[in-house]
Amino acid sequence: MSPCSSSFPFPLRPWRPPGPARVWIGIVLLLISGIPRDASAVLISTGDGTGNTTPPSADPGFDNVGVVNGLSGVYVRNGWVLTANHVGEHPILLLGTLYDPVPGSSVRIQNPDASFADLLAFKIRGPKPPLPDLALASAAPSVGTLLTIIGNGRNRGTATSWMGLSGWNWGPGSTLRWGTNKISEIGQNTFATEAFHIVFDALPPGQAMGQHEADVVNGDSGGGAFIGSGPSAELVGILFARATFTDQPPSTSLAGTGGVGNVGIISDLFFYRNAIESLIDQPDCADGLDDDGDGLTDFPDDPGCTDALDPDERGAIFECDNGIDDDGDGLTDFPDDDGCLHPTNPIEAPEPDATIMLE
Repeated sequence: MSPCSSSFPFPLRPWRPPGPARVWIGIVLLLISGIPRDASAVLISTGDGTGNTTPPSADPGFDNVGVVNGLSGVYVRNGWVLTANHVGEHPILLLGTLYDPVPGSSVRIQNPDASFADLLAFKIRGPKPPLPDLALASAAPSVGTLLTIIGNGRNRGTATSWMGLSGWNWGPGSTLRWGTNKISEIGQNTFATEAFHIVFDALPPGQAMGQHEADVVNGDSGGGAFIGSGPSAELVGILFARATFTDQPPSTSLAGTGGVGNVGIISDLFFYRNAIESLIDQPDCADGLDDDGDGLTDFPDDPGCTDALDPDERGAIFECDNGIDDDGDGLTDFPDDDGCLHPTNPIEAPEPDATIMLE
């Protein structure tokens, strides 16, 4: 089921402003239903909305979030990326480098009843990105927990208001950006995916939680929700949908007070942790994939594998299988470098052809 095509009934507490408008606005909000849409990069209420494009001082893993097919994905560890299933398997841009997926590596994460969640893992080929390993959620989510959310969502545009709610239109373009919010509901299930929610709402002045209050918008799908920072950080969720008000103008982020506003829907990675870790923590030389693209898979068939526990299919002793462009011709290893006839060739440079006779 695609988040783009189905409606999702979502109860919200009615917001009642003072004055004569109280009754009719209250009725409208009592009839609210949410429409989940693909989530994009985060939109923030702070300043002019253009900030937070570099890692925060308490960084949970900003650089681990990349761009996948114009949307988002999170590099976790051991070559594996997590994203929303509807984002799909595509190259991911991390730290300015584009990493191609290992063909056939995509695995859609399943629920205990064997149904499929909107959650996808795929592996990337080549040398692993110079990024820290991410820990997955070690405990179930709880209401009130402060999150840092990161995604490649739409930019903030001009201010707007609708039905007594205030917010912003979405501007052109998308940017990888971080913001904060707190968990508002847990134990939800949307599109067969165990999830928790955040609400984009107007916070009381001086409230520390959510000081970079963020809404999940188009482009954020596949982005990450984190707790903590540095070595203690944990990836606790993947952004995948949002709920808006019935008849809300398109491409807007709206907020009221008292917990009323657009809702971000985030998959609960603690719920799926065992399934994910049993997949991504397999050694390269025993995962059933041709990780280095040389046409050979795992130990003992791939000569770059010393044993089944070897974490890398590339062989450091072979120039044609070490992941380095040794001869500087812009091509790396077998089969891409035409100087390599086999992964075990000792050098990448073309070797003399013994069949050619000198005159």
